[in-house]
Amino acid sequence: MLQRVRQQLRAHFPPQPLQATRARARYSNTNYQLLIAAIEAATERPIHDVLHEQLFAPLRMHDTWHPAHPPARIDRPVIAPAALWTGDRMLQAPLMLQSLEDYYSTTPDLLRLLRALTGGALFANPQTWPAMCARWIRFSLPRDRAALRSPSWPIEYGLGVMRFEMPRWLAPLRPVPPILGHSGSTGSWLFHCPQRDLLLAGTVDQITAGAVPFRFLPKVLRELSG
Repeated sequence: MLQRVRQQLRAHFPPQPLQATRARARYSNTNYQLLIAAIEAATERPIHDVLHEQLFAPLRMHDTWHPAHPPARIDRPVIAPAALWTGDRMLQAPLMLQSLEDYYSTTPDLLRLLRALTGGALFANPQTWPAMCARWIRFSLPRDRAALRSPSWPIEYGLGVMRFEMPRWLAPLRPVPPILGHSGSTGSWLFHCPQRDLLLAGTVDQITAGAVPFRFLPKVLRELSG
């Protein structure tokens, strides 16, 4: 992966200081893979073992697991993961999900994770979550085909977390409060709305529906706001 990124791909913009006044941002899954490699090198253990010990077990996320390592359940059977779809075709790609280090999970488990993160209980330093949200860099308008499939304007990015707020000119009469969290490429979402004290999680399991959360959640927030 590193060889491909360094030798075969072209940078979207030159390197920039982290505190640049007009910084640019672009979503990339490469940094996630680099973080996994760093954790495995530091702990000398596979990432699924580290996550289970540090996150899943303490938070009682018993239905969250790596595709190659289903949990050994005694009390009840393991919940079968929902199918992924691309358009009207079911996508059978277990090895791809395994290689990407993606995980199967459930809505209750994800809500436990987000509640611990926003409540300051996930990290030893309770100020980690505020630090993740201390500075926002707005994505630019998409200028190529890849960017059209990725998070873009008006989404902002902090340290591993998204901030989404509808521009006021798109909702002049019923403004939508901002939400913090992240979306996925399969139309999945996990967000916190501080102004409404809401945790929002869900998915449509559709690879062509990456933009659905940002169309659906504003409608939910309007209805909940009365």
